[in-house]
Amino acid sequence: MDQTQALNVLVQAAQVAQSKGAFSLQEAAMVAEATSTFAPAQETSEPVATNDVSEENTSDEETES
Repeated sequence: MDQTQALNVLVQAAQVAQSKGAFSLQEAAMVAEATSTFAPAQETSEPVATNDVSEENTSDEETES
């Protein structure tokens, strides 16, 4: 095991411990900050912009009336 692999194991161990509530709130914040320095950024899904459906329904309702 090289140093990079060892560091990855330690980061993963800290993340598991944190997810199980092993740290106080302040400790968890410090661990999260430290692990984010070494762990690759996780992709977050952002909401996709959609057309406003209410505008489409309004125009349909006006033609039906």
